[in-house]
Amino acid sequence: MFSATTIPTQKLQNWAGKTIARFTQKAQALPTLNQAMAGRAIANTQYAGVRQVPMSQIKGTASESRSHDFDADFRLTNQHSRSRLEGVRQARQQLAALPPISLVAVGNAYYVQDGHHRVSVFRDCDQTTIAAHVTVLELQ
Repeated sequence: MFSATTIPTQKLQNWAGKTIARFTQKAQALPTLNQAMAGRAIANTQYAGVRQVPMSQIKGTASESRSHDFDADFRLTNQHSRSRLEGVRQARQQLAALPPISLVAVGNAYYVQDGHHRVSVFRDCDQTTIAAHVTVLELQ
């Protein structure tokens, strides 16, 4: 049986274990458009204009190099563009008009061409949609 003094210690140990696991687990890599295409050819490309896109449907990046800069949740994985991220965050907090990002759509999934930092900030702020220039790819 537990005494009144051991319960807080166990709760603290559980919390500490969960916290350490969160910071030590390896982040999942940001998926790429090339992975989504899986060797399939492009049958058609069409510009669909500027749309409000659900953040939940932005699944990855169209840039192989950006897949190393952000994890699957669009959190920075390195420090070299931290100042850019903070600049976007400040602009959003000051309600500055941010330009639409650029996305490539494959089916119901979107991949970022331009605007990775904006996606990161908007996700962090629990924004549900984002304005984007959308190009639709139809695959063979």
